[in-house]
Amino acid sequence: MKTFAIRGRCAATPPPQSWREELARMLGARPRRIGTWAELGLYGALTCMAEAGEQALPPDAQIWLGSERGTYAATATVMAQMQDDLPMPLAFLQTQPSQLLALLAAQLGWNGHACFVAGTEPQALLRLAAAQCGAGGLLLGWVDEMQGGATNWLRLLPGGEVAGEGVALAADQLFAPGHTHVRIDGMSLRAFPSGAAILGEQGAR
Repeated sequence: MKTFAIRGRCAATPPPQSWREELARMLGARPRRIGTWAELGLYGALTCMAEAGEQALPPDAQIWLGSERGTYAATATVMAQMQDDLPMPLAFLQTQPSQLLALLAAQLGWNGHACFVAGTEPQALLRLAAAQCGAGGLLLGWVDEMQGGATNWLRLLPGGEVAGEGVALAADQLFAPGHTHVRIDGMSLRAFPSGAAILGEQGAR
């Protein structure tokens, strides 16, 4: 059993209409030569880190990124280009989910363990990440660009035990606001709302 305090959150499904402008503001300039999927990921991760009050990740933190469809749109573009010739280099680069991990590492001044996992359940990604994370905790995200787009992130730190059993975390509620801690007990995830009795250090929103 492991409990995480939620230090920061970005729950954007879909993201606001101004998300590209907000991303440019956070970066100091509009990003270039990256695809929409990576831009969405950057926007969500940096928004989450800003809420956590962090500009950099500690070396022992880990970044875990998941997606159901991944770089679907960029991959479709490359497949179309391959009907006639080799794909354009930048178009091919945009099909690689690891591009976002490298961009995040550079932006956060961080060098450590990062992983991309394709799947359908963010909860499964959290369980996998929790089994491997250390004291630096996790920056955990779930990004998709189809159907209006989604970029959802949590900055999680281990510890901050809470009293009680919490409530079962529904499949679509991992990134939702309203709870400050999440507990992993085997295959079960439990959420603890704001105002729960904190036995350790308290998390943020």
